[in-house]
Amino acid sequence: MRPIIFEGSNLEFVSCYDGINHSIWNTITGPMLPLRAAIREHYIREQGYKCAYCRQIKRETHGSSWDVEHIIAKSEHPRFLFEPENLALVCKECNLSKSNKDVLTKRLREKSPYPRDKESFSIIHPHYDTYSDHMDISILSGKIIFIPKNKHKGRETFDMCNLVRFSYEYGGWDSFNYGLTKEVSNFLKNCPANATPQKISELLGFLNTTVDSSFSEEIST
Repeated sequence: MRPIIFEGSNLEFVSCYDGINHSIWNTITGPMLPLRAAIREHYIREQGYKCAYCRQIKRETHGSSWDVEHIIAKSEHPRFLFEPENLALVCKECNLSKSNKDVLTKRLREKSPYPRDKESFSIIHPHYDTYSDHMDISILSGKIIFIPKNKHKGRETFDMCNLVRFSYEYGGWDSFNYGLTKEVSNFLKNCPANATPQKISELLGFLNTTVDSSFSEEIST
């Protein structure tokens, strides 16, 4: 993903930022209005109308559907408020869940530059990581299932952005375990004798990932 390049009056405003007062981000008048709009328009194109964390598509372009995300929270490290590689576009739900949680694998010193390597981040970084290296998204009986591929970035993104919400809250399930049991039972009951190895493999891969004991606590809570 290409980071935004500030130009004109936006560049002038960003260049004058003191690196301390992050509250200017939420001002509703003045130069912040066109600046936020420019950031939103840039990343919505770069991301193909997909949320950086859940990858769900929203065709709207206004701020009521999207939030400009500060990957490293602006309240914790205000000097990165306008750092292009610290910015992305996310849905309201992911932003609310992630909030200002710590995404760094090690503490930054007060004047440290922005960490431009993926190892410095505990979650999937929209600029540095390939999403599919850490997370699978599957459809099971019309329900969206997020499957972390590992116990660090995949799992942390799953937890931090509350991606389990897609598995039962929007799927009409009472709980994830209930949904899993129900769908597996339906599959076994209706599985045709000529089911392809690929279909069976997909199901088994889903089960192996989901019932792994290292994920069971997060999924069931």
